[in-house]
Amino acid sequence: MAEIQNQELKKTLKPIHLWAIGVGIVISGNYFGWNFGLIESGYVGMLIATGLMAIMYTFMSLGISELATVMPHAGGPYAFARRAMGPLAGFLTGIGVVLEYFIAAPVIAIGIGAYINFLFPTVSPVVAALVMYAFFITVHIIGIKEYATIEMIIVFIALGLLVLMYFVGLPQIKAVNLFGSGEASLIPGGIKGIWSALPFAMWLFLAIEMLPMLSEECRDAKKDMPKGIMSGMITLLILSVLTTTVAIGLGGIQTTGTASDPLPDSVAAAFGQTYWLAQVLATVGLVGLIASFSGVILAYSRQIFALSRAGYLPAFLSKLHQTRKTPYWALIIPGIVGLILVAVFNPDDLILIATFGALVSYITMNLSVIILRKKEPDLHRPYKTPLYPITPIVSTILAVIALFSSFFANLTFFWISIAIFAVATVYYFVWARHSINADAPEEQFNQAPVAGLEETKPQTSTV
Repeated sequence: MAEIQNQELKKTLKPIHLWAIGVGIVISGNYFGWNFGLIESGYVGMLIATGLMAIMYTFMSLGISELATVMPHAGGPYAFARRAMGPLAGFLTGIGVVLEYFIAAPVIAIGIGAYINFLFPTVSPVVAALVMYAFFITVHIIGIKEYATIEMIIVFIALGLLVLMYFVGLPQIKAVNLFGSGEASLIPGGIKGIWSALPFAMWLFLAIEMLPMLSEECRDAKKDMPKGIMSGMITLLILSVLTTTVAIGLGGIQTTGTASDPLPDSVAAAFGQTYWLAQVLATVGLVGLIASFSGVILAYSRQIFALSRAGYLPAFLSKLHQTRKTPYWALIIPGIVGLILVAVFNPDDLILIATFGALVSYITMNLSVIILRKKEPDLHRPYKTPLYPITPIVSTILAVIALFSSFFANLTFFWISIAIFAVATVYYFVWARHSINADAPEEQFNQAPVAGLEETKPQTSTV
């Protein structure tokens, strides 16, 4: 028990820190990625796809806000599924989360390296990526509060650039760029076009769900976590509509839909390549990538730390720095392995596996809200999901639809993803289930059927 107490993370985060981390880890999705669904969907189809994914993420955020106040542990998604559906479901949910962030981190790092190489051709993209990895892993080892302070600065810069684009671009939007000529179809690909745009619309919200993994590091998780998650989600909802509308309204569907840097390219299409805002976005827009990259590193480290502390993964991955109380091996080892993966495989294909892992965890987290309401109605819930059970049911359905929209376009990586989970299942039965540490906070909570029961009638909290 004393050893587990020595493995508890430092409690320093407030709602403003959670908001900054949540928005920061997602904000690069406004700068690139979302636009690749435009050719098939058009502006109207992309708005519909974005709306559907916004509903999925908002409803899921409401559900995980409830779960995070019941189980304020670093395990987050793994802890939720563990309580609701048992250790195997919890472990596989954790694997899905690890896949999402563990693979996304080096892919984003390579993107940052390429961006720096474009600005400074003498700097190798690989060297730039390695420097970014080393810098942010060091920051995370120093401490979560120090990281959150840096993240807030980066997020405010990235948000400021977006607001600047809205301010300059909104008056110059052309309806023909958004809706085409009178003879053109509003949704070129019809229903299929909207479906194919769903994975790209996810980029505008992907990773906000990592915040519950920081519950153990909150000063008051039961009050602060719902505020942090929902304030971040509201910010992202506003950004998603404004970014898509302004970028497409300035550049048009063809230009924006094929651009690797859609924001500066769209501004340049309207005002010219030498226009100051296009230059600023092309140069300083790098901060959006950096904000998301640093958040992704934090996310994979916390899920790996929790799974290791509970015995599902090797014990050394949950060792904490003696003075900083941060999981240094859970930060360093995945970074090294992730870079090796990106060097061997196509990053675009790896992202498909990451998305698969994310959607698996979305489905199990939504199901956990429903199952725990049925199994343990008297469990103390400082925050309760509004519009239950509609919210988790709708979010689950949309996650399943998004899962198939992503992978029927590439069946090879769909089956590779299935194979990864099959291997993880074999690993669980051969080794992990015999090594579970009952003293870990997430496991302790599951060993006591009455743990968390409230003595008085539950009150519905609001954000």
